[in-house]
Amino acid sequence: MKEEVQLLIDLQELDQHIISGRKKQEKLREEQNELTVNTDKLTALIAQLDGEIATIEAERSEINQSLLKEQDNIEKSEAHLPEIKTQKEYLAMLKEVDVAKKQTKDLQEILQDRDAALATIKEDRDEKQQELDNLQSTSNSRCSEINDLLTEIDESLVSEDTKRAALIEQVPPRIRQRYELLLKRRNGSALVEARRGNCLGCNMHLPPQFFNNMLKKQGIDSCPHCNRLLFVMPEGE
Repeated sequence: MKEEVQLLIDLQELDQHIISGRKKQEKLREEQNELTVNTDKLTALIAQLDGEIATIEAERSEINQSLLKEQDNIEKSEAHLPEIKTQKEYLAMLKEVDVAKKQTKDLQEILQDRDAALATIKEDRDEKQQELDNLQSTSNSRCSEINDLLTEIDESLVSEDTKRAALIEQVPPRIRQRYELLLKRRNGSALVEARRGNCLGCNMHLPPQFFNNMLKKQGIDSCPHCNRLLFVMPEGE
């Protein structure tokens, strides 16, 4: 096998390893980002529930104050009843007491509704907090693992990029440009073997004369169908 062919084989093998490493990095970063997004969503939801709880508690405080005020008015009015001289005033006072009692009842019902809503939201908030605590524990551990993996891949890629720079310099300029272009267009498969009259990249049958010439030259050609760089393995390999 010619040195030029072996050089391209070695280069593509290295490039495919580099591409694989970068894809792994991308997936790891996506996973890391997803963990962060999920944590942020839960944190935002808990903050929203905290806001709803604060609103209801403020409403409860106002209702309680109104309730205490009405109850105080009822007590004072009922205590004042024996002192009233005329029936007209007595009936008017009774009417005020009835109205106050109805308002008290209405306020108590509203307060019960607020208490029920508050209990539901607090329960939901506690569940979300527990979910967040569990997620943060898992997320922190996984993110630490991901950071270690990213560092390991980074170090490997630095070494491989250095090796690649040395290899690519040895590729003749007439092939180098085509190789680089095909590497991007064909997702890391710029160079493929031609075997038994077929291109193993696109699986198309090669013209017989073209394939026979390749067998004689043992060099680099381009597939007439997919344009990938082609090589043939010497007989016996």
